[in-house]
Amino acid sequence: MDLIQLNYFIAVAKYRNFSAASREFFVSQPGISHRIKELEKELGTQLFIRNTRSVELTTAGEIFLEDAKRIVSIVEQSKYKLLQNSGESMVLSIAHLASPSRNFLPEVINLFHQKYPHVKVNLIRADALQISTAARKQQYDIYCSMTLDLVSMSHLVCKNIQVDHYCLVTPDTHPAIARMPIDYSKLASEPFVVFNPEHAVVMHSQILQICRQLGFSPRITGTYNLYEDLLYAVEAGMGITILPYRTKNYINSNLAYTLLDVTNVSADLALAWNRETKNPAVMLFLDVFWNYMKECPDKFV
Repeated sequence: MDLIQLNYFIAVAKYRNFSAASREFFVSQPGISHRIKELEKELGTQLFIRNTRSVELTTAGEIFLEDAKRIVSIVEQSKYKLLQNSGESMVLSIAHLASPSRNFLPEVINLFHQKYPHVKVNLIRADALQISTAARKQQYDIYCSMTLDLVSMSHLVCKNIQVDHYCLVTPDTHPAIARMPIDYSKLASEPFVVFNPEHAVVMHSQILQICRQLGFSPRITGTYNLYEDLLYAVEAGMGITILPYRTKNYINSNLAYTLLDVTNVSADLALAWNRETKNPAVMLFLDVFWNYMKECPDKFV
């Protein structure tokens, strides 16, 4: 019996599904099933009742689940205590896009600090290009950025955490939103400020794709690297823009965020970390993060 088996067992019990558990650990479903069977053989009892439609815990499985959770928790806490006692400092570096993560990351880090006060967290705010470049060089421990910028890197474990849809961002008195539905043909004459295509490849291309689907080509008059700069430019009357809808939570201003009639283009956000990480603080942080996601699902869907 080992911690991997216990974690697999806990995940299958949580989801009542082997495939869902395999996705959480980024391993194959047969791999999860094989380790669970090994655990059942060692314990001398069946933990799950399996059929083609569902997976249910046996009575023995229900009893063992509480002990498995307790064992995993004790081991993780013991690791942390030993690290503290050794005098080694633990540092966790997190590179993130400011606006998309604003709605959840500060709360997660606060919870993490409360649980693990001896871990120093370094936050690195960066644009998408800077984060993807750093991820390739494995400069930091955790990366929070656009899914499409991170998912192709084989040395990373990349998990999609948030789906967002795009909206038109204008001053709240702009004539384009005076009447609904929006007359998209009139947007072609409006000045647009957008992300610098070199620093936000995915989002820039998605915004152009959305404009094509809505039947117009944006008249781009300015490009910016950061969300704040784009929002300030719109607020200053320098143009309008298209951004993920959750951006409205980032800054209090006299701006209007109007969802667009496009549903097949989404701004997906991912959390990624080095697959071969040797920093124990990474797993501690991920545990806090997944629990936060379960408790606050509205911030991610």
